[in-house]
Amino acid sequence: MLCITPKSAIILTFVPANTQNDSYKMQIFNELVKEELKEWKPFDIIWLVLASVIITTITLLTTDTETFGQSHPTLSMGVVKACVVCSIVAAIIGVINVVLGGKGKLSNYFFGVISALLMIYINLTVKNYGIMLVSIYNLVMQFVGFRVWSKNMDASTHEVKKIHMKKGKRWLYVSILAASTVVLGFIMRQVDDAYPFVDAFITSAQVLAMILMVKMFAEQWWLWIVINIASIYLFLTSREVTLALALMYIVYLVNSIIMCVRWEKEACANDKLLK
Repeated sequence: MLCITPKSAIILTFVPANTQNDSYKMQIFNELVKEELKEWKPFDIIWLVLASVIITTITLLTTDTETFGQSHPTLSMGVVKACVVCSIVAAIIGVINVVLGGKGKLSNYFFGVISALLMIYINLTVKNYGIMLVSIYNLVMQFVGFRVWSKNMDASTHEVKKIHMKKGKRWLYVSILAASTVVLGFIMRQVDDAYPFVDAFITSAQVLAMILMVKMFAEQWWLWIVINIASIYLFLTSREVTLALALMYIVYLVNSIIMCVRWEKEACANDKLLK
């Protein structure tokens, strides 16, 4: 059995191909896949596949590029089609990202990078500037999260260790979220944002939630639940790209509820061990 660490896998990836043995590289890849697939339950796999299939199928059946193009007359048909395709891909990759993140798998950050890049393009195109900015932030945090999580993986479960924050910090984070939502909301209103305060809340909350995620706090999932509800409202009522993104956040909402229960249970157990 090879001893493969996240750092060694990344280094190996960037070593010139002519210095590596193909069979060795395949063995490395197989070991990484095995590590990531450990502790998966049938429900997790079924949920991941089902969510992706539902989003893809419904989106393909309901997306009307002509209608979308009419609602965005400044965009060429080529850009419209690109947005539609990107939204479908972003939705599927986004689902994979959050399911892996909920499982505490380090590989979630790989899909997180792709998802963030697609969301930057989509929201820049349709002028959802707040979500675009937070997508840039999310892109940076994928690399930060990978570094922190790789140092805090449970050797027995091959998942990140879940914990709770100190109670006093919860109110501090709530206060910061409320203040930033109000300030950013007024700024968004000045740049012709469609829903300035909803967008401001989602932006501020996602910034905070990513910090909690990197720190492995179970409280992140309570915040993700609220974020997903607000995002569903935003994409169903404002200048949404396609139904795919609204469906993505519905799947996110279901996933965040499931993962909230799971992380709370594991964090409570870890809190007792830390005491």
